[in-house]
Amino acid sequence: MPQRHGPPADDPWDDTDSPLVGRPPTIEPAVREKFLAIGATIPVPYAFSHATAALLLGWPLPWLAEVTGDVHVMTPTRGNRVRRRGVVGHRGLEVRQISDVDGVPVVAAGHTWADLGELSVSGGTFALDGLVAAADQALNQGCTRSELDGILTSRGAARGVRNLRPALRWARRGSESAGETQFRLVMHRAGLPLPLLNKNIFDADGSWLFRPDMSWRARRVAVEYQGAAWHDSPEAAKADHARVDRAETHGWTMLAVRSAHVWSKPERDRALTEIAEAVGFPPDRLDLDAAEPRRFSAVYADTLMENLERRRRRHRAQWAASHSW
Repeated sequence: MPQRHGPPADDPWDDTDSPLVGRPPTIEPAVREKFLAIGATIPVPYAFSHATAALLLGWPLPWLAEVTGDVHVMTPTRGNRVRRRGVVGHRGLEVRQISDVDGVPVVAAGHTWADLGELSVSGGTFALDGLVAAADQALNQGCTRSELDGILTSRGAARGVRNLRPALRWARRGSESAGETQFRLVMHRAGLPLPLLNKNIFDADGSWLFRPDMSWRARRVAVEYQGAAWHDSPEAAKADHARVDRAETHGWTMLAVRSAHVWSKPERDRALTEIAEAVGFPPDRLDLDAAEPRRFSAVYADTLMENLERRRRRHRAQWAASHSW
């Protein structure tokens, strides 16, 4: 019988049976050798940080963070930043916790999540929903909400904190991929009841049936996010069909969603309406406009507008001064 994984949840909604919870990160041998070779050229204490740390911790990265390919390295404040092509240097290692991931020094999960806030401002590579996905993974790897909140408090008014705080409020332990996080946020913002995340489902005799990405047990409804990388092979399609047949045999409704149901409004609206009808939620109470994926938190968006207006006033004043007689 499948077993529970990881420490007890510090929030009832973080209760999950996901095997990712409590599983230590591992690195492919070739990736390990690559980063150890980079580290061998750094003459001071260091750890990989920011998006590179997220990669080494096994977290999903936004597409833009993947294609840039920058390697983020953090060193102590008293020393110089690492400066070389393809490497982004940071300082502040002495106030971060460090994890050893297969021999590679990596900024620990909680501090890595907080550092990602810096990459969410001024056209950075992480949107608000990407920070939520990263927070989900930090919770999966043993961080608690109180720990993450304490790290944010210690950062004061550092860059990105205005996006990190609302991201933490949206985060939940149990989502296993960025796609699962994104569609969960779509449902949550539209007003649907919160689902359980990756909880084992058993039949009346106690035999294991399946572990859906999202489920509403009282209504016997489950939603599976089917990412192309995992579900488009013939083997995966066969396993998906078998899982659906098993679920429906035991009275469950299985619904599948894909990336189009996150990013395309018509597809998203149709999926949300179908799920609402399945779980007994009045479709006319859905807030379909609020379900849109978000780049910034409302607070940070307000800050951007304030800064823009301040810049406009300064330019108008400079123009008036240069044209005075």
